[in-house]
Amino acid sequence: MESGQIFSFFRTMIREAEQELLSFTLHSPFSKEQKADKTLVTACDKHIDARLSVMARNNGFQVVSEEGEQAQAVVRAGNYLTIDPIDGTLGYIEYVNHALAAGNINNFAHTDLGAAADFCLLLGIVEAGDPRFGACYNFVTKELILVDAQNPEALIRENNIRNYTGEFAVYVDQRPGGAIEADIKQTGEITIIKQAALGLKSLYTILNPHQAAITNHGVQVAGLWDVLPAAVAARAFGGMVYDDWGEPLRLTDYVILPGRGATIVKGEKFGWVVERLRKKD
Repeated sequence: MESGQIFSFFRTMIREAEQELLSFTLHSPFSKEQKADKTLVTACDKHIDARLSVMARNNGFQVVSEEGEQAQAVVRAGNYLTIDPIDGTLGYIEYVNHALAAGNINNFAHTDLGAAADFCLLLGIVEAGDPRFGACYNFVTKELILVDAQNPEALIRENNIRNYTGEFAVYVDQRPGGAIEADIKQTGEITIIKQAALGLKSLYTILNPHQAAITNHGVQVAGLWDVLPAAVAARAFGGMVYDDWGEPLRLTDYVILPGRGATIVKGEKFGWVVERLRKKD
């Protein structure tokens, strides 16, 4: 597969997702529920997941998606496309509530509520067991990221509104993290960046111009769909994605990462965190 062809397909999926997000939000009753892992899912998540999964299958891809198909056999075969329809569901809910509080759902997403409420679409492709292509689209800022692990020069990044810098960066969730994150925050000479959506934080850790950066996401479990775009970027530009036990991400062994969460690291400054993960009880 060539990056031009895949990037074009990703753009088509992104346009479909954005259209369905707006249409569903404006014209369908809002509903949410708590999944078994305590995370929230909305009817809009499920709707977009279903639409994009059909598109992917119609174009010859096996699908592993957060709200749909999670077949272990597909993952073991090593060739599949991942979908996270709304990464950062809490942010999406905040935007819906903000519009309703203003008295009109048609005001949905008209105001940028800041990075702690961002939500995005994540897409990734695994080829022969390796991370190959990744895409991220921020529904709030319209930032688009397209990455090919085998062709770093093909990187596309549009509308980088957040534009984070800083030599050493720590990306944190809008919710309190765990003990490891607390210790990371005590590291000297760092910039702490509060950013919603694990997929966004993960990609920013790798792609933004930091000498070293880290996301230690221990708030909840993570699936392949959360971190595959970052794994693609790490393969292209350097960095690593680890599970909660400090082991490198494996793309043919599981759908949900073992443990609780994931850690994404670039540079040497935060190497001690990986050792800390490996020594956890």
